[in-house]
Amino acid sequence: MANNALKTERKYKTPPADKIILINKYGWNKEPTSKCSERALAVASCLVIVLCSAAACVAVYHSWHREDNALQDLQVIKDIVVEHLLRYNVSRVAPSKVISCYYNFPSESGTGQLMPADIHPYLCTHINIAFARVVNNEISLEKYQYNTLLDIVKLKHDNPGLKILLSVGGAKNDNGFPDMVSNHQSRKTFIKSIKYLLRNYSLDGIDLDWEFPALHSSQVGGRERQHFSQLLREIRMEYIREKKNYVLTVATAAPQTIVDVSYDVDQLNQYVDFVNIMTYDFHYFTKFTPFTGFNSPLYRRSTEQLYLATLNINYTVQMYRDKGLDRTKIVVGIPTYGHTFSLVNANNHQVSSPASGFGSLGSSGFINYPDVCTFVSNASNVTIVQDNEAKVPYLYREQEWVSYEGPQSVMEKAKFIIENDLGGAMIYSLNADDFEGVCHGEMASPSASGFPLSLTVSNTLKNSVSASIGDGPY
Repeated sequence: MANNALKTERKYKTPPADKIILINKYGWNKEPTSKCSERALAVASCLVIVLCSAAACVAVYHSWHREDNALQDLQVIKDIVVEHLLRYNVSRVAPSKVISCYYNFPSESGTGQLMPADIHPYLCTHINIAFARVVNNEISLEKYQYNTLLDIVKLKHDNPGLKILLSVGGAKNDNGFPDMVSNHQSRKTFIKSIKYLLRNYSLDGIDLDWEFPALHSSQVGGRERQHFSQLLREIRMEYIREKKNYVLTVATAAPQTIVDVSYDVDQLNQYVDFVNIMTYDFHYFTKFTPFTGFNSPLYRRSTEQLYLATLNINYTVQMYRDKGLDRTKIVVGIPTYGHTFSLVNANNHQVSSPASGFGSLGSSGFINYPDVCTFVSNASNVTIVQDNEAKVPYLYREQEWVSYEGPQSVMEKAKFIIENDLGGAMIYSLNADDFEGVCHGEMASPSASGFPLSLTVSNTLKNSVSASIGDGPY
């Protein structure tokens, strides 16, 4: 068969338009070539695609020895080239740990807000500005929010290594995702709007926070999960075509019941730089869960069984790893806010005690860290308990019960990241941390007056590597 093949001239058809791109890009010659030339081209292709595996190169070489039409050979090359471009053009996480901080847009007016100039440029390695919406298949921002983008980017003047990303979606802004991902043309429009923002506002990448694909009733036949993976692939391919080392990240759910229906984790692993896993909101008051619990427990408590035993960081990390997410792409979410509960009986104040609703502190069951500090400082008879199993604190006073994070608990989470050689930590959010220096004593950072939780995480992770992110005072 091989000898006969040497005597046979292969007639090449003019490739369609989509093949022309590959012909021009990779030097494919549509004119007939000898088998010797074909072998040489195969070897050259293997050298060009040096990052591909040995097995893939062998497949390229042997593809020229078949009697198939040349376009079939081209498809082999196309598949292999695209596969390995996608795989190796995902920028690798730096040796230092990722410290991915979410910063929520301030309102157009108001006082007591965290402004871009108040953020230390070396506190985080990545800042995700949250959140933009999807409107008419494009990224949409309010007019004043564009100025915030410019102000945040100014932090790079002091820390050129800082990465600034725009986060799209969020819990209240994801209505435009299902229609946008539903077909190639709408995704193309969305990607065009990404490119515009990256180019014109000196951003370093995009973060997608769709909460959550395929979880709710579908507008496109229950295929959001697959379409989301297609979107990620197309964004990554556009980065490659642009020859830019832009960053692509996603924020994903922690509970396995959501993960199972919302994400193809192996696809996330292939296309994104890292995954910000939202390992918080494990417990909060609802009519279906009318009892106290921890917002972001590191480990399960011995009394927790079945589904409740999965609602912790340790289980979530292992679950994602089992689904194919590389540990260096796992970025563990750490909240700077807490959840409040109103106890049914003030004398029954243990974990899992009956609750009748949100607590009086904060808003709708959410409480920022400085408000926790203020409550502890000003109220009498506040009891603080450190849970040795879950590695998080809680406090109670009369009917008020609060799950929150303190410097010790976020340090435990940072140490967990180090011990398991994970990609890093995600802080949600800088706005909910104590950026004005309200907290004192054990609830404050010993080395600075602001951002005690974020700073504790940052310092712990930076101290775990031989070189820190930068030379700032942090």
